[in-house]
Amino acid sequence: MHRIIPAIGLAALVVLSGCVTATVDSTVAADGTVSEYDLTLEMSPSVYDGLQNQAQQEGYDSVEGYLLADVNTSRMSNYTYQQELEGENVTLSMAFTDWNPGPESDVSVNASGGNVTYEDRTFVTANEDTDVAFGDGVAVEYQLTMPADISSSNADIVQNETAVWEYAADEPVEEPIRATSPAPSSAFGPGMGIPVAVVALLGAALLASRD
Repeated sequence: MHRIIPAIGLAALVVLSGCVTATVDSTVAADGTVSEYDLTLEMSPSVYDGLQNQAQQEGYDSVEGYLLADVNTSRMSNYTYQQELEGENVTLSMAFTDWNPGPESDVSVNASGGNVTYEDRTFVTANEDTDVAFGDGVAVEYQLTMPADISSSNADIVQNETAVWEYAADEPVEEPIRATSPAPSSAFGPGMGIPVAVVALLGAALLASRD
């Protein structure tokens, strides 16, 4: 999982102290890029403190720098990062515009046979070797908008070009987020990357689930 392996060293207390909710809103453009990839991580202040401590231990001067360490921002037209305290939760928000980081990531858009298929393996949590849910403690809410009406998908809900997936914090994700629609006439580029934030938190959740 690239640099993410060291991030699994997040202390188990990070997830033990509260559940994390990951929300993704992704839109595939007609030219095959991801025009918008919005990721929100909502957690308790104690979870955030653990993440902040981990960032400092790895030599980063901010949580933003830590979470975006493996994101090639030069391969997107714009990105934003925000963090704020809302009630009893801390919310981290990252938005990527016209993003096409490369084929090594867990997210891809591919065209073949007149169709375009979007796949995101970020939240695949079931570990075949141990039968442990890698994402215990992380709830996922995912919305995807394709460039045309969706012809096939493993989503919970599909309506026209939009698909929605929902996973509870204790529910393993056994297969990638996936949807197919008719391909637009323009050529599609390679796959795109994924911020280290999600997998770091998933790794911490795995440690917590084993305790």
